[in-house]
Amino acid sequence: MDQEREQTDFAESAGSAAGEEKTENLTPANDAAQAAAGQDSAGAEKQAEQPGEPQAAQPEGEGGAENLPEKADGAEGRAPEMQEAQPPKKKHRWIWNIVLIAVIALGIYSLFGISGEITEGDGYTFADAIASISGAGVAMLVAVVCGVMIVDCLKFCVVNKAVIGSVRPVVAIKTSFLGKFYDGITPFSTGGQPMQIYYMTTKGVSGAESSAIVLIRYFGSIFGFTFIGAVYMILGVVFGVLDGVSGSTLLMVAGWIGLTVNLIVPVFLAFFVFFPRFARALTQCFINAGAKLHIVKNKERAMAKALKTVDDFISSFKIIIKKPLLLVLFIACCLAENFLTFSVPYFAMEALSCNVDGMFFTVMALNVFTTFGVSFIPTPGNSGVVEGMGVLAFSVAAGAALAWCVLIWRFAVYYVYILIGMIITICDLIIKNVKNRKQVKNE
Repeated sequence: MDQEREQTDFAESAGSAAGEEKTENLTPANDAAQAAAGQDSAGAEKQAEQPGEPQAAQPEGEGGAENLPEKADGAEGRAPEMQEAQPPKKKHRWIWNIVLIAVIALGIYSLFGISGEITEGDGYTFADAIASISGAGVAMLVAVVCGVMIVDCLKFCVVNKAVIGSVRPVVAIKTSFLGKFYDGITPFSTGGQPMQIYYMTTKGVSGAESSAIVLIRYFGSIFGFTFIGAVYMILGVVFGVLDGVSGSTLLMVAGWIGLTVNLIVPVFLAFFVFFPRFARALTQCFINAGAKLHIVKNKERAMAKALKTVDDFISSFKIIIKKPLLLVLFIACCLAENFLTFSVPYFAMEALSCNVDGMFFTVMALNVFTTFGVSFIPTPGNSGVVEGMGVLAFSVAAGAALAWCVLIWRFAVYYVYILIGMIITICDLIIKNVKNRKQVKNE
């Protein structure tokens, strides 16, 4: 959930997802849409086809931004050939795999180490944890985790309907899980969106449309994440949820810093939508100040990127705002996904029979402070830090089962997506090898 880094690095990562077809208004921030369209150096154009999947027509025109809403409504038009997209680069991926394993191991080690200090050695052993399992609690935990997955897939279904006029649930499900997987294994969670764009282009969705779908889902997720987070952090302070918590000052300071960073892009976009002249002047002032401090190297390029982000957001938002019912359903899904995700620690404690009656709000608010407090950590999945912060936050509720509750929470919101992504990747590799062998045999 490294949302704040995604807001600035999404486009630069997406650039490796595919080639470089231009889309005027439907490109994610910093030209991510160009990544999806796919243009090889020789300039050869190939029609992207996938057996068993309908081919979506690309909107006419150089960018296609203005035509997408009409296209989704069923307007006819000539579909130009779409060039073959290229997958995100895999250079030095083995290094990141080693880093991922190392930070996960560090996180689990710190989890049990800090937990042992807090519980003064009285924490549950593995046998104790197994003996404390509640069947009803486990059932509720599984239901909540499955709910998070279903709602995220539903978000893609809704946006698919708005942009391309069809739901395509199978594509939506795999797009969702691939995004979670690549977010989880890349620093700053920058790998998910480029892979989602690339995968959708292999299923017959044009580069402009796949970029629009991913971008709408991306901004919706940011909105849900920051809105739920802000509400629970404000109410958490009002009701004193951090009182008596180990490391309460650290959680408080880090949490508010994380929320501030995550609000940069939503506030930036809101200013440009409602106060465009003032926002443009203010942005120019910040860029000029950054240039004087040698933080910004190219003022014109920085301003162009800022304005591009706004254009991308407005163009994408116009697509779904024309479908009010889908817009309401999409926003509801974004809020529901984040609400369920933030509630997972409470149900992990219920699964281990912890005495958390009447503590739903407290545990959820503590999770919000923890999640935002580590959201700017660059390691994949914030591993190595989030486990330690979680132990500090949940010490007031989990008791002797503290370490195991945090481990279950991390598995439910992070490790499970790594596992599912590995299964999908292995299955795809096997299917691809089988098809290649059949093709060679037939030749």
